[in-house]
Amino acid sequence: MYLKNLLNTTGRSPEIMTDQFKAKSIHSSGMKLARNGSRFSIAAILLSFLVIAGCDSSGSVGEGLGPDDSEIQKSVVEPDTFEGITSNTFSGRLQHSAMGSFDDPLYGNLNAVTLLKPSISRAQIDTIRPGDTMTLMLSLSSNIYGDELAISEFEIFEAGQVWRGNELRYNSEISVDFSSKVGEFQVTDEDSLEVELNPAWVEKLRTFYNEPAEIRDSLYVNNFPGLAIVPSGGNQNIRFIRHSREDEDSPLVTRFLVYPAEEGFDNGDEEEDPVGNRLDLRDWGSSVTRTDEAASTDGLAIHNIDRVLKIDFDLPTEELRNRNITNATLVLTLRKDIEELFPEINRPQPRSIRGHSFQVEPSDLPAELFTTPSRFGSSIDEDENTFSINLTQYVLNKVFGERGEGPIYISLEAVNGIFYSAQFYDENAIESRRPRIVITSFE
Repeated sequence: MYLKNLLNTTGRSPEIMTDQFKAKSIHSSGMKLARNGSRFSIAAILLSFLVIAGCDSSGSVGEGLGPDDSEIQKSVVEPDTFEGITSNTFSGRLQHSAMGSFDDPLYGNLNAVTLLKPSISRAQIDTIRPGDTMTLMLSLSSNIYGDELAISEFEIFEAGQVWRGNELRYNSEISVDFSSKVGEFQVTDEDSLEVELNPAWVEKLRTFYNEPAEIRDSLYVNNFPGLAIVPSGGNQNIRFIRHSREDEDSPLVTRFLVYPAEEGFDNGDEEEDPVGNRLDLRDWGSSVTRTDEAASTDGLAIHNIDRVLKIDFDLPTEELRNRNITNATLVLTLRKDIEELFPEINRPQPRSIRGHSFQVEPSDLPAELFTTPSRFGSSIDEDENTFSINLTQYVLNKVFGERGEGPIYISLEAVNGIFYSAQFYDENAIESRRPRIVITSFE
C-alpha cells in the first residue's frame, strides 16, 4: 500500500534512485558499520567473551563481563547545525485534501483550495445523457485546523488552469476561474455532505465524457481543468476531505454522483431519495499557501508540508575512538508553551517524527524525503514532550566509518494532506531542553 501511494502521488518508486543516492543513502534495514582496519562491532566482542566464559570459567556465565559503573561515560553533544529549511512537498493524490483558510498567529496565514477532477471511466457510467444531474459527495475527516466550532462557507468554481495531482506542491498556487461558479455549501460538524453542481458545468463535462474512445482521454487530460473548492471570506478553519477510508465504519471517500434525468437530484423531504450512480475521482489535490509566519524566538518551527529540520553534529571523534560506544540517542524537546497561549485554536498534534540522512543533499530534497523510506523515527513521550531517536549506528559510522555520515533531516508525521506544525527548543534553551545527542560508552 505504501509503494502504491507513492506511485499514485509522484509517479516515482522509492526503489528507483540514482546510483549516487543508492551508494550514499544508508538505511537501517541493511546497514552495517563500515570498519576501519580490524575494528569489529562491540556485540561481536561481547559474544566472544560470553563463549569463552561459558567454556572455561568455573563461576557464573558472564560474571564480571559488564563494565563497572565507574567505566560508563555519558557524553552530551549539541548540534553545530540546527536550522529549518524550506521543503515544499507534494500536495496531490494524498489521503486527504485541504480546503479553508485560517490566520494562525504562530504559523502564518494558511489558505487551502481543494482541486478535484471526476473520472470519465465508462466502467462506472457508460454515458452521461442530456439532462442528467450531478452532485459532489464530500467525505470529511474529523481533523480540523483552527476554530473547530466555526461554520465554514465554501464556493465551487472551475479551476483556472489544467493541473496534474502528482505535480502539485505546497506553496505553489493553481489559478481559479471565478467567473464560472459551479456550487456552494456550508460545513458545520458533518462527516459527509452532498452538494448539487451547476447543470452548465455538467453539460461541459458531458461533451468530454461522450467523445469517441480514441480521443476522449487525451482531450480530457489536456483541456478539462476540473473543480476548485474555495473558502469564502471569513472562514476560520481548514477542513480535510478524505480519499481513503480510515476503517470499515467510516463513510465512503469523496466522489461524484450522477442522477439520470428521469430521477434527478432532490434534497427534499421525500421518503426515499434517488440513488446516484457513483463516479470516482480521476485526480485530486490541494493548492495551499502559507504567508506572514511569525519569527520563532527561543525555538524553531517546522511543518510537515513545507519545512524540515536540518541537524548536523561535530562529534569528538578522537575521544570516542578510544571508547566502546553502546548507545547514542538524539533528544528533541517540543516547545508547547507558545501554542498554549492560544487554547481556542485547534491544531492536529504531531505524534511522531521521521529522519533521513544523505551524504550529499539531494537537488530535490522534498521529493527524496517523500519517496525514500525514513531511516530514523520516534514517537512522542507525552510526559516529557520529547522525541528520542536511536542514532547508535549513525554515530558509529560517523566515528569509525570510512565514508562518515551526512546531516540528518527531521520531518513531522507523514505527508498525508493534513497539516502538522510544531516548535522545538533550540540551542538557546536551558540545558535540559536543548537538542542534543547523548552518547553512552565505556573503555
